Amino acid sequence: MGFDGKEPTKELIISFAQNAEILGYDSLSVNDHIVFHTSWLDAITTLSAIAASTRRILIGTSILNIVVRNPIVSAKALAAIDILSSGRLFAGVGPGSHRGDYNACGIDFNERWPRFSEALLIFTRLLSDVDNSSRSFDYKGKYYTHKDILLTPKPVQKPHPPIYIGSWGSDIGLKRVAKYTNGWMASAYNITPAKFKEKWNFLLAYRKSLGKEEEEQPFDNSVMSMFGYISDDKEKVRRAAKEILSPALGRSAEDLEQKLLFGSLDECLRKIRNLVDAGVKRIHFWPVLDYEEQICVFKNGISAKDL
Repeated sequence: MGFDGKEPTKELIISFAQNAEILGYDSLSVNDHIVFHTSWLDAITTLSAIAASTRRILIGTSILNIVVRNPIVSAKALAAIDILSSGRLFAGVGPGSHRGDYNACGIDFNERWPRFSEALLIFTRLLSDVDNSSRSFDYKGKYYTHKDILLTPKPVQKPHPPIYIGSWGSDIGLKRVAKYTNGWMASAYNITPAKFKEKWNFLLAYRKSLGKEEEEQPFDNSVMSMFGYISDDKEKVRRAAKEILSPALGRSAEDLEQKLLFGSLDECLRKIRNLVDAGVKRIHFWPVLDYEEQICVFKNGISAKDL
């Protein structure tokens, strides 16, 4: 995403990914838009480049819009990335919230959630390699009808790579997370620590009511799109929020500064601790400026601390 007006290059992306791995980050993800207010490199293509240039770090999507991209095409691409990365993929999926993506692909924006419910079933079945899932199958729904669908080769990870749903936290959305996936991806600028704790407890309780708390695969959560700029230079922090992120997201700079990692190291550390206390397991930091410098600041000043 071209926050600072600079177009992304292969050298910039590969350097960022490799330095994140050297610094000891455990995961790296890409976000997805077909069209947006700013420059945006294609998510799947970028992820394939990262897969080829790293060795240890987990790589994934946060999230991939499997409605506008089509669930079968998305499953095919991500299965390949899991193979090419030797089993390091995690798949965060959702219908997205940007109307422009739907307009560009000729799909009704108001149908995104019911379409996603069907797309998720197809996507998960195609990536799975258990029981009869290696055989072709038919699907007939309101929005998708397919006959003899089969995806080969299957991903490296069994029964499938971890699948998460990106949701702002509606009860309906969280019930979908509990029923069908390995965890919840919350949006950093659409939630507070108190609200996250409330929603996470709701999600765990609902999952327990389904009898799913003893499954082999862990049930996880993360806070994604944690944009920020960490610095003692208050004016630079303010400009980063007001002049770079606020226009891109259409949110007030004041709200973004409050919820996200804008501020001094101590201020941002307090924000992180509040989220950890609320039950957050993983936070994906997304610097809006000075990218490689900022991931060093975050690694050495925050993730190295005892939270």
